[in-house]
Amino acid sequence: MDHIQSSLNIAFAQISLAGTKRENQDTIGARIPDSDSNTLANKGIAIAIADGVSTSQSAKQASQLAITGFLSDYYATPDTWRTGESATQVIQSLNRHLWSLGLNSPRQEGMLTTFSSLILKGDTGFGFHVGDSRIYRLRNGYLEQLTRDHSQRIDRKTTYLSRALGADSALEIDMQSFEIEVGDYYLLTTDGIHDILPKEQLTALINANTSNLEEACQSITQQALESGSEDNLSIQLCRIESKGAGSQSDTVNVLSKLPFPPILNVGNIIDGLTVKRILQESERSQVYLVTDANDREIIMKTPSVNYNDDLAYIERFVMENWIGRRIQNSRVVKVIEPPQERSFLYYLTEYLEGQSLTQLIKERAPINITDATELTEEITKGIRAFHRKDTLHQDIKPDNIIITPKGPVIIDFGSCWVAGISEMSSTVERDSILGTLDYSAPEYRFGGRTSSRSDLFSTAVILYEMLTQKHPYGSGYQKAMHLKAFQKLNYRPATAFNPLVPFWLDKALEKALHIQPEQRYSSLSEFLQDIKRPNPYWQAPETQPILQRNPLRFWQVLAVAGWLCSFLLLVQLVS
Repeated sequence: MDHIQSSLNIAFAQISLAGTKRENQDTIGARIPDSDSNTLANKGIAIAIADGVSTSQSAKQASQLAITGFLSDYYATPDTWRTGESATQVIQSLNRHLWSLGLNSPRQEGMLTTFSSLILKGDTGFGFHVGDSRIYRLRNGYLEQLTRDHSQRIDRKTTYLSRALGADSALEIDMQSFEIEVGDYYLLTTDGIHDILPKEQLTALINANTSNLEEACQSITQQALESGSEDNLSIQLCRIESKGAGSQSDTVNVLSKLPFPPILNVGNIIDGLTVKRILQESERSQVYLVTDANDREIIMKTPSVNYNDDLAYIERFVMENWIGRRIQNSRVVKVIEPPQERSFLYYLTEYLEGQSLTQLIKERAPINITDATELTEEITKGIRAFHRKDTLHQDIKPDNIIITPKGPVIIDFGSCWVAGISEMSSTVERDSILGTLDYSAPEYRFGGRTSSRSDLFSTAVILYEMLTQKHPYGSGYQKAMHLKAFQKLNYRPATAFNPLVPFWLDKALEKALHIQPEQRYSSLSEFLQDIKRPNPYWQAPETQPILQRNPLRFWQVLAVAGWLCSFLLLVQLVS
């Protein structure tokens, strides 16, 4: 049992058992921040329960992904978001992820799970619910079911879920908020318990064990088993010991209260961080190298004072911090917490030793084919980490890749797009930032559908540049702004600039760099496979006529031969 000594104070216990089944497809979890942390005030306590749908082959994995993903991502959402907005966005993102995994599995088997979560914050409770797991409240001796089962009964023995995470790309979430009271009990269960034990029995078992919630959970699961439950049994039980003050963070933009920092100079100190070097200053932001009290070097990014009254800009800046905290991968720069509470609006990332890929290309290009493809493979590991979080980076370019002693690392979250955020209602018009023209996919400019293939395009441009020091479509690419202009462009074979590039690698690049997204590779893994080894679908160049293999070279050779013949004839005539 966990006790929290703070204004919001609860007692808590939970149990999950396989019961008579071989595998426990339920997952439970909770996160209870420290009583003296800002997280408890800003995000509250989150309790969540999920029951993997047994007809799905990946039921256990689905419920685990739902709970671990929710408890991780909810606490990574910006403090500027209200509780309902944060939790709903995270659940929608998880639903898309599960649906996508099920759709792309070898047998297209769904990854389905129920999901119910209780968030306690200040003096308010928030419930979020999909499926037939349940949330109850026991107040003044009366047990009330707060959620509605999303299920349809076919007959006495058969029911089916009408709503579940992972069932469809679109999801309707039941959400409610309510005032909590000291002495309230909140109970979350899966159907292995509530389908067997009526409310009266649940009430009696809780009342019999008020001094020990762990014993209450054990008594309830044991009674359900003895009453004939043949399903997994999961239960979470909490009691409100004291409630917090009314939370303003759901109605007031927390971070917007923080002032923008001034333009900083070397030697300035902000929140215990000393500016050592100015790395970049632009119209939209400033980037500094700072050190903490332990002389650890850190990168600080601050917003530009030009936008201190631009709500869309502020939301986008705060989003960068949130996106970076969600992505945990060795090929993506880490966002770190400040050493003390912020007094200004900024965020911090780790300092990376090394040079940018731009510098490497200038110094070494054309880069050895093996080195270039290995670098590309490592870069895609970072890009995949974004895609696993339903996020597009949208600005993959050499300037945003640092080559460290341990390999390439992707930096900058300023142009990222997160699935679902664009569909969420907002009181401000959201800031939309386009990637760098030379590297961004054509669909960003001609209005096509963006997807993971858009980041694939940018990756292929980088590989092409590493091998040739050129752009695959030449200088006209940057000027094109509509579909017709792009359709007039022609792919320039990499072999025209670097004869060492194998034919099959050039064909892989051409496919990845197609103007139309649907004509590109459907996944990064397919692209990687074709740049690492020859695809037998493509005919080897030595078996092709030179006119098909390299038409430019063919006509050049033919012209030279013609001039040579003419010269020889002229010599003969003169003789």
